[in-house]
Amino acid sequence: MGEKSEVARLRSLAQLDADAVGAYDAALARIPEPLVRERLGEFRADHLRHVQELNAFIHHFGGVPLELRPDLKGAAMKGLTAMSCMMGTEAALVAMMGNEEFSNRAYDVALRFDWSPDVRGLIERHREDERRHILWIREAVRTRPWEKERASEEEGSEAQA
Repeated sequence: MGEKSEVARLRSLAQLDADAVGAYDAALARIPEPLVRERLGEFRADHLRHVQELNAFIHHFGGVPLELRPDLKGAAMKGLTAMSCMMGTEAALVAMMGNEEFSNRAYDVALRFDWSPDVRGLIERHREDERRHILWIREAVRTRPWEKERASEEEGSEAQA
């Protein structure tokens, strides 16, 4: 594979992760539940790390590292996430689920290309992060753990009264 196409593909993945950081920022600014905020904050940190690690390879191959700002697609993703958050935590997580499904597909497609072993290993690790994200979000939408957390907090405050 030519280095220019390798750099372009790495930049594309890095942009996807940069866009995800923006979507997580939008969700974190609007979701009040501590349990959900904590987990989404972890996922945001993963995406930020992905950009940094991909940028290291982009630089190594002579490309220009990506700045951490959304492109047009990322701005739309962030806006949709922000609007969804206004409808509550579940709607916010459904929006994030769509974003993570897109990331999962992009990493799956990226692994179809011929990469050097170091780059392939990095992409595989990132894909595993993406799978962990989507699995948690799907489970959270299904089980709504913030409601259990809220009920426990209410029981605790009633017991103190």
